[in-house]
Amino acid sequence: MAKDKKSFVAYCDWLESFEELTDEEAGRLAKHLFRYVNDLNPEAPDKITKMCFIPIKQSLKRDLVKYEERAERARLNGAKGGRPKTQKTQSVISEPKKPDSDNVNVSVSDNVNVSTDVDIPAYEEFREYALDKCSELNFNVPENSINAKYQSWKANGWRNGNGKKIKNWKTTILNTLPYLQQKETIEKIETKEEREAREMMEEIKRQAIHESLYGNNQIGNV
Repeated sequence: MAKDKKSFVAYCDWLESFEELTDEEAGRLAKHLFRYVNDLNPEAPDKITKMCFIPIKQSLKRDLVKYEERAERARLNGAKGGRPKTQKTQSVISEPKKPDSDNVNVSVSDNVNVSTDVDIPAYEEFREYALDKCSELNFNVPENSINAKYQSWKANGWRNGNGKKIKNWKTTILNTLPYLQQKETIEKIETKEEREAREMMEEIKRQAIHESLYGNNQIGNV
């Protein structure tokens, strides 16, 4: 964790990893997670904890990079004096003049924020719409990819990757979802640790399914 950082983001899709573990294994994984974010440099107590923590660790590292980038931007803005202070002007009360015509010209000072037609939804609304469409269209899109796309558009002034203003975000995300799907070729680009973690989780799932069907008999001795 970065200095003075007192919190971290936990993602809903971590549930799948915890659900495949026993209560004891899940407890060890949770303890390992909190020791890690508190900079205790923990060693995984067993291979299952180590494998399950790899994707969680990768998410935490990505979030930490984003946090440090925001902190650096804030530091640089602070070094420049922050936002300019509004100059105080002396108020002069005078008799209001009647307009020469029905058209009244209103001047706007530089320090007034003028609203635009950009409609930035709350992330929960954005997420719910994207997940509903994934379910409806049978798209395999991880939630962290939806979150990353929302954050990138928002950081870019609610513009897409081509720099164009997003006027209808529902249409834009609907057109983007096919490109966020998990590719079948992911095994070719994943790291060795990620591959081992994936294979471990697949084996745990197979054992859980086998036990639910045949009890505690070992696979192959049915």
